[in-house]
Amino acid sequence: MSKRSANFISAFEFDVFREAFRRSVVEGCLPPQEWERHASDLVRSFIGVEAPAEVLAALLDVREKEKSPPTSADGL
Repeated sequence: MSKRSANFISAFEFDVFREAFRRSVVEGCLPPQEWERHASDLVRSFIGVEAPAEVLAALLDVREKEKSPPTSADGL
């Protein structure tokens, strides 16, 4: 992925972010209070600039709908 402006993130790119975020939360056993910082860091590492608020909100909404973190990345 090229380092470019974050004004546009494709659906494919968002799907990559979402899957990477889900798996890293599960594998790292991250508590919910760390998800926002982790999502921001993850997106920044992919696109090279600060993560757009809309992207972070969408990633975190996916996670907040679940009562507790899954025990594995399968079926997410």
